[in-house]
Amino acid sequence: MPETGAAQLLREVLDALTAHDLDRLAAAVDERIEFEDVGGGEKAHGRDEWRAFCGRFVKAFPDLSQNVTNLVAAGESAFAEVIARGTHTGPLENPGGDIPPTGRSIEVRFCVIVRARNGLLVDGREYYDSATLLSQLGLLPESAQAGD
Repeated sequence: MPETGAAQLLREVLDALTAHDLDRLAAAVDERIEFEDVGGGEKAHGRDEWRAFCGRFVKAFPDLSQNVTNLVAAGESAFAEVIARGTHTGPLENPGGDIPPTGRSIEVRFCVIVRARNGLLVDGREYYDSATLLSQLGLLPESAQAGD
């Protein structure tokens, strides 16, 4: 069954991020999008903040790739399970201060849920274990990862 609506838009955003195409990514969202990065404790209000938020990951992980392992749609909403991979060779900007490049590779599983209206994403949230990300970057002991 072909993807439609919110699922198609979510796939487009994830593919655009992997391609480092921030213009394509921004074109899929409403100018007033509200997005929350629950794992990182941040919110993006509007297309420009959303684009900047996503751009930070492209800058920090220039080889960033994402593999969608599950994608489910229900009406105006879509949910995806994703595995993000990359090498931390650029600064990772975050509210607590920039994390300088560590040269370490990451593999982080996350879930994202979005809602679409009138052919654009209007809001969303992503969930991941930030301790796992920080452990993989060498900033927390490996024992801090979920499931340990």
